[in-house]
Amino acid sequence: MNFHVGCAKFEMDKACRAWIKTFCDCRFIKFKYLTIKSFNHIISKMIDVDGRKIIESIVELTLRFSKAIRFHPELEKLRAVELYALFYLIKYGPCKMKELADALSMTKANVTHLIDTLEKKGFVKRTPDESDRRVIQLCVTQHGERVYDELIEELSKLVEKVASKLNPDDWMLISKGFEKFLAIFIDSKGAKV
Repeated sequence: MNFHVGCAKFEMDKACRAWIKTFCDCRFIKFKYLTIKSFNHIISKMIDVDGRKIIESIVELTLRFSKAIRFHPELEKLRAVELYALFYLIKYGPCKMKELADALSMTKANVTHLIDTLEKKGFVKRTPDESDRRVIQLCVTQHGERVYDELIEELSKLVEKVASKLNPDDWMLISKGFEKFLAIFIDSKGAKV
């Protein structure tokens, strides 16, 4: 059965349609005048989306992954923000101090101190920009890339170990769900990286 909301068209079974109609009736919403916003609200109630649960799960995953980092003596000495800076530079490539400060929501002064520390530890280096020698680019060293690759390899093994306990359909659902969630989060206002 097709269901129209504005110019969007959805397929749903009779039970789902009946549930939405009942939901609308209880809230004095005219079923035929249902908007996209109210439809999304209804759908979120149907699938029981709990933002707090999602955030708690992300925090729990982060904490458990952090424990896995302890295998590498150099990484366990890094503070979380230093790891984030290293990850950012590896993912997005060389950048200026201001770009990194914006990405980490820090002041340039704090990022300067952060980069000083990472530079002393051999993870990052400052290089003059090729087009403007007055501008300094932040780059990851070979040592930083090697340590990052070792971390990713260890974390990948951990993920594969967990994934082996899931059936392929569940694993695909989780994987695609994370990709979609991240894409939507990045596209939303205020969630820029």
